[in-house]
Amino acid sequence: MTAPSSLDLQLLEQQQEAARALLDHPFLGAEHPAFPLVRRHERELARRFAELWGYRLETTPSFARVLKRPTDASLRRPIRIRPGTVSGRQRPRDEWPRLDRRRAVLLFLTLAALERGGQQTVVGELARAVAEAGAGCEPGIGVDFELRSERLAFADVLDLLCDWGLLRLDDGARASFAAEEQGDDEALFTIDRKRLASMLADPFRAVGAEAPEDLLADEHEYAPTEEGENLRRRHRLARMLVEDPVLYLERLSEDELAYFQRQRAYLESRVEALTGLVAERRAEGTACIDRDRGLTDVSFPANSTRKQVALLLCDVLAGRERVTHEELRGAVGALVEQHGESWNRDADSLLADALEVLTGLDLLESAEGGWRPLPLAARFRSPTVKNAREA
Repeated sequence: MTAPSSLDLQLLEQQQEAARALLDHPFLGAEHPAFPLVRRHERELARRFAELWGYRLETTPSFARVLKRPTDASLRRPIRIRPGTVSGRQRPRDEWPRLDRRRAVLLFLTLAALERGGQQTVVGELARAVAEAGAGCEPGIGVDFELRSERLAFADVLDLLCDWGLLRLDDGARASFAAEEQGDDEALFTIDRKRLASMLADPFRAVGAEAPEDLLADEHEYAPTEEGENLRRRHRLARMLVEDPVLYLERLSEDELAYFQRQRAYLESRVEALTGLVAERRAEGTACIDRDRGLTDVSFPANSTRKQVALLLCDVLAGRERVTHEELRGAVGALVEQHGESWNRDADSLLADALEVLTGLDLLESAEGGWRPLPLAARFRSPTVKNAREA
């Protein structure tokens, strides 16, 4: 077999850099260093994204975007909002504010208000339009910006839209997002209407949807043949390799398991080639490891108290079939006695945070009578903690 030339390796590195940037950003702006690579390799990237994952690559002179389809596990992970403040952005990504139910409602109402507006808007005018959009729903959705909690949630939504590039803050202060009354520093935004139009991957389906399941159904995208079903399985499995912490064989349907066993080496190698991830294969499944953590939304292990507790609990989980909540609480209590001066947290709050980390990383899942440790937890057994400090 002929070794790849230096030109081949250069092309591979460029395509991997472009693919990773596209996977990591909802909107990849023209100012991003990888954007020229996306445009240079646009045709090849579009082909490979569609072939491997069933993703559609959309490019314009000002941004590029991959229109994805979520996996079941990714639907359980919250969207995180990149804070508008410098200090907020310095925190780990998984500690940024969540797009919770209320913020999601305000996000949709804000998008509706922006769609009906002009090229620019001030924050007070936008807030009024959002409240009107809520009142115009059937049934109506109440929006009360006299409540500080509502204004703070609205400020988070505006941070998210600024991060995605749908809004650009041209004048005024970010603090005015959450102010009850606007002063001389009222924020002025310019709207990127092309990005706004790109927010809905399938507007007609969105209009006709009566439940979230209607937005997720994909049967109509594949031919009702064995070949179509195989393509659907390939896309679903390849997405799980990239979007989920681990692909567990036990979670696959009988047909998916049979397909994956036949195509495992092919799928793993294709994912590795396009993303630079390294497939770690075990009897229980496959985890694609990101050596430099550039694509991960939850760095683990990491120097924060909640993640140190989660890491140390892996020793309790490894090799166990079931563990009760009280056993975990007792284990955390013992850790607090050992590291209490550095952590300065009580056992209950630490356990709640650690469980969120462990379940989010597919190291643990809820089970009857307590919790069920998952095989990946064994990867982190017997850790060495040099210093336990709150990040």
